[in-house]
This record gives sequence, structure tokens and C-alpha cells, in this order.
Amino acid sequence: MITPQTIVVDQGKVFVSSSFIAACESLGVSVQPAPPGNGPAKGHVERAFSSINTLFVQHVAGYTASHTGERGKDPAGEAVWTLAQLAEMFREWIICGWQEREHDGLRHPMMPRCALSPNEMWAALVAVCGYVPVPLGREDYIELMPVKRQKINDYGIRIDYRTYDHKALIPHRGERSPAGDGLWEIHYDPHAPGQIWVRLPKPDQPRGYGWEAVPWIHHTLVTAPFTDFTWQHIRRTVARRGSRVRHEHDLALALRELLERAAAGQGSHREKVVTARARAGAGAANNGGAVWGILYGQRSEARALEPADEGVFDGSEDDDEPLTEDDAVGAWPAEGAQPSDSSTAPVQEPGVPAPRRAQVTVYDPFEESLRW
Repeated sequence: MITPQTIVVDQGKVFVSSSFIAACESLGVSVQPAPPGNGPAKGHVERAFSSINTLFVQHVAGYTASHTGERGKDPAGEAVWTLAQLAEMFREWIICGWQEREHDGLRHPMMPRCALSPNEMWAALVAVCGYVPVPLGREDYIELMPVKRQKINDYGIRIDYRTYDHKALIPHRGERSPAGDGLWEIHYDPHAPGQIWVRLPKPDQPRGYGWEAVPWIHHTLVTAPFTDFTWQHIRRTVARRGSRVRHEHDLALALRELLERAAAGQGSHREKVVTARARAGAGAANNGGAVWGILYGQRSEARALEPADEGVFDGSEDDDEPLTEDDAVGAWPAEGAQPSDSSTAPVQEPGVPAPRRAQVTVYDPFEESLRW
């Protein structure tokens, strides 16, 4: 991972949001907002967008361009790609196209007339100064999640008609946090509303605090993966017929029925679309757990979740904003986990070296310079 020192942003909501600012602060990155309506203040960004538009976007089916003179006869009829497919195509183009393409602005330090690709420039510079790879840990990924700040009430934490509670919250119910606003910091994964993380003071830890995973109180009722998109669909279709607690239970039952119908191949076209998006988000979450196992050379072990409470509370009965689905519910590698000896373990063939665990290595600039 490359951590920049400064990021220049415009006034887009995603770049000036509390979540983005908090993520940059956790990584020690300075955020420099550009003046509104001033393109030259971030000319390199605008130039990159222009290159992406001409080298990639205009070749995608359904391209509408900036005006009618640059688009086809029926761009809407050509739009056959989903957002997930477009994202995958764009990532592939970045790796195989952009990173391998020579840029006039990239010049070799010892050969100024030689234009380099981003990959070649990286190799040339890292051979001089080197680097130490520092993979992100579990707490780092939690720090990078969206942030909410709210109270911990007697019932726990509520967001968008979902209540999260956990025994770890008992000492802090109704108490003010050590922060100046008295609210507790809560992080959540926008693709898995089943769990949140609350920053709680823990004097016995080096940082003085720790992250406590807090699950949804109905996580045992709705065991299939779902997303906030699925939850919003349920909220629009289920009318409130009782108290807040009763309504949340009705929503959970309706959500479970929807996911069960979709698993059986039943339901309306709209319901199938909603549940398909939920499965796509859950698949990304499971892949994330597998990556953790590879990084740490350990197996990810499922962990039983206790009722948890998620979200940001504004002091009223109703929730503030919808929470999203959490990807790594109980999937973090257990500390000290060792592979068990069992009959299903693969047999090591003679003469074949045993696989090595992933480990952090120090970059050797001299070796890289020889390859260059």
C-alpha cells in the first residue's frame, strides 16, 4: 500500500465527509481542499480524468459523452454492463493499460529523454530509496470504515430501525464518551448491516482503547447475508403496526422471508434483483475473510456473536442513517490459531517444498537495481 502525504480534493461530498477525513487522519494523510470551481488548482486530477475518458470510458457500450455530437444513435440500448462489471473492467484497464502505458510526464532520473510507464517509474525510484511493506491490520481496516457518532442508550444503539446491543456496552450505557462531544465513535461496513464496531476505552491496551464488535439483536433470526439496499426495500414494503420494538421484529421477519423466497428461486423480479445485490456484497465479504487468512497464515474461525447495537443516534427514537452490511462478521483469524492435524490434510509429496507462510520482507533496492 502506498500512503501519500497529501491528498488534494474538490468539494465533492465523498471527499469532505467525516468518514473520508477520519480515514486520512488514521493514516497520517493531510487533506487539502481545492477552491470551489477552480479546475487549475487540481489540474493533474482533471488531466487524469480526461485521459480516463478518452482511453477507457469512450470505448464502453452506452457511452453518452458530454454532448449529443459525440454519442451514438442509441446509447441507452447499448448499456448492458452492471456497475460491478464496469468496476472490474476499469480495474483491469488500470493494471493492463494505464500502469503499462508510457507517460510523457514520467522521466527516468538518469535518462531524462526516456519516458516511462508508472510501473517503470516506480521500479526506478524504489531502487534508489527502497521501501518497507507494512500491511494493514484488523484495526486499521476498522479505522478506514465509515464513521458515526452517537449515544449508547439503555437499549444499545439504533440505526434505521435496527438495534445493536452487546454485554460490552453495559458499563457505558447512558455515559458520555471521553470525546469532547460526549458521543461514542462507531464504525460500520456499508455492505453488511449485521454488525458494527464501537471504540471503547481499554486502559490495559497500548493505545488506551479497543474495538468491540456489536451485532444486530436479530442476527440469529436473519442468518442469510443482506445489505442496506435489501433493508431499505423491506422498510418500504412493511407498514408499522405497533411499537418500535414490534416493528423492528416485523421487519426482521419480512427480511428473512424475502431471503428465503429468493433462495428458492421465487419472488418478484424486484425481489430477485434486491437479493442478488445482497449475495454479491456477501461474496465480497467472504473473499475479504479469505485474504485475512492468507495474510496471516492462519485459518479464519467463525466466532459466535452476541447481540450488538449499531449506528449513530441523535437522541430521538428514530434512527439517523441506514447502516450497511458488515463484511467480516466473526471472520478475523483467531490469535495463536494453529493448523490442526487431521486425515483431510493434504499429503506432502517427497521432494516438494512445504508452502511458506506469508511474511513481511524488507525491500532490497540493490537487487531491484540489478533487475532494472
